[in-house]
Amino acid sequence: MQIEKNISRRFIAFVLAVILCFSVIIAGLYNLQVLSADKYQQDAGSKSVKTLRLTGKRGMITDVDSVVLAMSEDIFNVTFQRNMRQNTREDYVAFTDSILETMDIIEKYGGEVELKFVIERNPETNEWVFNFGKGISEKALEIRSNQWHNNHYMPKSNPKYDTAEKCYNHLVELYDLQDRGLSEEKILQVLAIYSEMQMNLYNSVPIVIAEDIPFAAVSEITGRKMMLPGIDIEIGEKRVYPRGTMASQVVGYVGKISDADNYYEQLKPLGYALNDIIGKEGIEKSMENWLTPNITSRQGSRVMERDNLGRLTRQISYTPPSDGNNVKLTINAAYQQVAEQAIAYNVASTRKVQEKKLVSMDWLEKYRDRLEARDFDKYPLRLAEKGAMMVVDVNTGRVLAMAQYPNYDSNALTAGGAAAIPYLADDRNMMRNLCIQERAEPGSIFKMVTALAALTNGVLTVDEQISDLGAYTRFTNVEEDAPVCWITKNARWKHANQTIIQGIKNSCNYFFYEITGRLYGDTGSNRLYKYAAKMGLTTKTGLQLPNEIRSIVGNQTSLYDTETELQYQETSVPILVAASIKQHLNNVAASYGISYQEESLDRCIKKLMDMAIETHSDKWVEAMRPILMTELNMTRDMVYKRAIMTDLWIYLNDIKWGGSMEVQMGIGQSITLLTPAAVSRYAMSIANGGNVYNLSIVDSVVSPEGEILNKYEPTLSGVLEGAEAYLPYIREGMKGVVDADQGGTAGRHFSRWKYKDNLWAKTGTSQITIGGVQLDVENNGWFIALAPFETPAEVAVVTLIPNGYSGGETVLATKEFLTWWMDNRTKKATDIQVVPGNELMP
Repeated sequence: MQIEKNISRRFIAFVLAVILCFSVIIAGLYNLQVLSADKYQQDAGSKSVKTLRLTGKRGMITDVDSVVLAMSEDIFNVTFQRNMRQNTREDYVAFTDSILETMDIIEKYGGEVELKFVIERNPETNEWVFNFGKGISEKALEIRSNQWHNNHYMPKSNPKYDTAEKCYNHLVELYDLQDRGLSEEKILQVLAIYSEMQMNLYNSVPIVIAEDIPFAAVSEITGRKMMLPGIDIEIGEKRVYPRGTMASQVVGYVGKISDADNYYEQLKPLGYALNDIIGKEGIEKSMENWLTPNITSRQGSRVMERDNLGRLTRQISYTPPSDGNNVKLTINAAYQQVAEQAIAYNVASTRKVQEKKLVSMDWLEKYRDRLEARDFDKYPLRLAEKGAMMVVDVNTGRVLAMAQYPNYDSNALTAGGAAAIPYLADDRNMMRNLCIQERAEPGSIFKMVTALAALTNGVLTVDEQISDLGAYTRFTNVEEDAPVCWITKNARWKHANQTIIQGIKNSCNYFFYEITGRLYGDTGSNRLYKYAAKMGLTTKTGLQLPNEIRSIVGNQTSLYDTETELQYQETSVPILVAASIKQHLNNVAASYGISYQEESLDRCIKKLMDMAIETHSDKWVEAMRPILMTELNMTRDMVYKRAIMTDLWIYLNDIKWGGSMEVQMGIGQSITLLTPAAVSRYAMSIANGGNVYNLSIVDSVVSPEGEILNKYEPTLSGVLEGAEAYLPYIREGMKGVVDADQGGTAGRHFSRWKYKDNLWAKTGTSQITIGGVQLDVENNGWFIALAPFETPAEVAVVTLIPNGYSGGETVLATKEFLTWWMDNRTKKATDIQVVPGNELMP
């Protein structure tokens, strides 16, 4: 009985143990499948699916009539991919064979592998070194270095991989590259492919190893695909510019994201991937947010199932991406083409005139002393080699053409490499948009500003007559230093009894010295500066383009601002003055056998320059003495020496604005520097009755489906109140400029032109000093033209040729363009509708 009881107890215990075990299992299953089902399902989903980011096409850029200037088209790319488990010796041998054969096919059809390996030869030592980028911070370099070493399973802490050479040798052996008889260049290309794949291994997507390969190469690779493991063909996107160089500085170009684009702070938060394409210059850059398909709101996605080897096996869901929007410009392609041809012709023509002048015995004799004084090794001769031309609608501010010479091919800049080198290496800096980034002294084209300022401020009447009296001595007691008109003394009678109309027609400097002096007065009024500001010459023009620089109109703040550090002053004059003072003080110190610390010198110079602005020049010497004694410990004997103080007075006078500088500004000289864009806005206000419009080069933004998302309407910057009554006189004066019968300064260029009676204009020649020497062949040439004359003006044309000899020489481009424009005024190109979806137009 006892035995049976023991057996019974054991059986019961066993049954209870089994029940307990099953209870634990059931509880676990309940927790797994019910209580924690959502959590485990989410974890399992994250480990078994891959969400691929999809993007559409970048939007098109078109002219106002929908002529395509930039678009994206499909291309064929070669890709390579391996998964995480394919890492045996046999796998690498097969992949290397595949990569090498694919590279041979690509090169046979003129393509190339564009990837670069991070290990390269130091050209000086010939040693292997890492190159993780240039021009970036030490922290960024360290992050890149660590990522690369970790992704390649070569920790920097391991002595086996502590140099670039050791890493290189390891990878060469790992990928079976050592005994194949390959060139070093070929080995580096293969290593670059493996490295790029390794850096993207966990993304489960292929890497692109060659872009835009010919269809013949596609056919051969596709035909051998079964024998090329890891290799595939995919459809990619390429940015193309069908018109080549047309409006290249306006349209710009695109490129891959670089260190300078501040990816992590600016682009990544918007949804950009590091290998995306972005606008680098021009409209491509300024309208990036409209054009790009890469921001999060326009991205699509494909959710894929992934197996345990990391391979994508099945599509779970798909969200289509949206294309970028199209940007329509105000530019008319026909206008742009004619304008570009005209400015190129004008630059070449001017250059020929200059070169002919340089071998003229009369010219060489006239400038003999200046030529001998010029150090041409340090200051080479500058002749016409570039030019800019703008055509604007005077009643809206819309830019109809923005041309310059030379242009670059946007296709070459987008492609990069060897294709881009000729443009990037050109000394003329083709990347700069001269219309918004080239400032030049305006010369006589500024005289209409001075005239309107004088008339509206009541210091000149329309009937008042002013004669050229020779030297203008209001602001100097030395007649030899006084400014005079450009006309010779014997011909001065031609500038007698001039009203405002004759003053503009004759471009008489004395006339404008006189009215500028009246504006400035005895108290130093800045009425001329204020009026120039009203005409839009001191602010940016509003153009939807990147990197526009602001024009400068002369006044004390523009010359030297006591609140601004030297390196941020508007002109280089303060820096030159400070350098001259420092050299002078160092020379003084050397003559006394002492020296000054740089910090003390800089502090002293700053106080001297600020004092000059705040103190009347008659009190400068007295005010300089305590500064020199306090800051540099100069003795009383030193600060009372004429030689020391006189030179300081002369240097400081260069940063003190006064009447002599003001009258030079009145004729467009002095430190006044204007861009063609700013001059275009100013010219418009004369033509349209006094409305100062902001300029616009973008007409609208249109969705891929054709919906107008943003329409850019004309906007006013200001109105020239009180000017309307005087504008007809300005108009008549400008009409006389091109009238040979009236002796206009540009009359000879238009005497036989069929449209000479339908034009009003102004030339401008600004003198340039290079290396302390002025040569007329290096002057800047400007020309402003408004048309028509017989009816209200419609267009303003502004031309600038830096170092273009004279304003008269710059009329050729305008004349050629306006001849075409007048001939075709009534013609209108047929509208071409933008194709929805960014498809290629027929």
